[in-house]
Amino acid sequence: MLSRDELEQRLLRFVRRDLVSSALADRVLPTTRLFEERLVDSLKILELIAFLEVVTHRKIPDAQVVLANFASIEAMAKAFSTTAESAYPAKIFENARRDRSYVDPALLIAEGAIQTGDGGLELHGSALALVEYLDGQVAQWAREIGAVEEVFADTIALKTLERAGFIKAFPQKLVRIGDDDDYALPPAVCYHHYPYLANQIVDERGSIITAIGRCVREEHDDTHPLERLRSFTMREIVAVGSAEFVEEMRADLIERVGKLIVALDLDAVIETATDPFFTSESRGRLLMQQVQPLKYELRLTVSDDGRSIAAASFNNHQDHFGKAFSIRQRGGEFAHSGCVAFGWERWILAFFAQHGTCEADWPIRIRRSHAIAS
Repeated sequence: MLSRDELEQRLLRFVRRDLVSSALADRVLPTTRLFEERLVDSLKILELIAFLEVVTHRKIPDAQVVLANFASIEAMAKAFSTTAESAYPAKIFENARRDRSYVDPALLIAEGAIQTGDGGLELHGSALALVEYLDGQVAQWAREIGAVEEVFADTIALKTLERAGFIKAFPQKLVRIGDDDDYALPPAVCYHHYPYLANQIVDERGSIITAIGRCVREEHDDTHPLERLRSFTMREIVAVGSAEFVEEMRADLIERVGKLIVALDLDAVIETATDPFFTSESRGRLLMQQVQPLKYELRLTVSDDGRSIAAASFNNHQDHFGKAFSIRQRGGEFAHSGCVAFGWERWILAFFAQHGTCEADWPIRIRRSHAIAS
């Protein structure tokens, strides 16, 4: 049996001796915030997990590698001592409507959309009006926090995606344009922005833009084809500057989205997520993304059995794109970046599943909007 105090002492000795430099060892206390103070990186977290598994004689699943469990030595001892009950990924927002009866999302095709040859949806009627309303809300938020509206091309240079790391991480998702060796279809909106800042120096609040565009990825789900489209519409708000600036933007938009979800009476949750979209696919980087956390997802419920789909993401890239495109802050350090992305087809799918296709049954905020007549 390994008590909490015993595990804490063994962890403290291990971190001081093996994970940090001798110059920093005395700074490490049981309450030290290991990740916030950047004492642990993507390689060291794997060493830390391996040590815990050895001394506790049990496997630690990736699902338990979350900030609540790994924030400090004290937190780890509390979570992983013999009698501890580990915390799983925490929800940072939830609007639960468990008594709701769900409509088959396929009704979207019958009532508000046409499937297109490129694996997307052509929206019409109330579905199109609903997207225009939602996108108008987010575009207004973007203006309120100082974002500039941009319009990007419907293709993207392969050298941009290569520099960003997308091709190396996701070659199977890349959609090329015939035999063109120079351009592809964009997998996300934000990739367009970083080349404009390449090799530049930015201020603390260096750049914040918003754009909407058509994105294409070679991915699908045979079981639920409408939930993972090959071609889809994405609105993004992208910030580049200091770490504090990026987090300020992300936190502001999480709060705004939560209020919108309540107003729209949607069953939803915002929770931590692991997705290697902007980083390497190594397990260490994924776990770092989960612990810090660098990614939150808004998940909207689409069926009676509780199945949900990711309809928005709140991403902190840290200095990944700053390094990739040589974007620096005035102090010389690489700039940080982050983006908040909304996939409108998934919003519409979930909205129809939860509220049906009859506009008279929709929340009053929607029925009163200028975009959708009651």
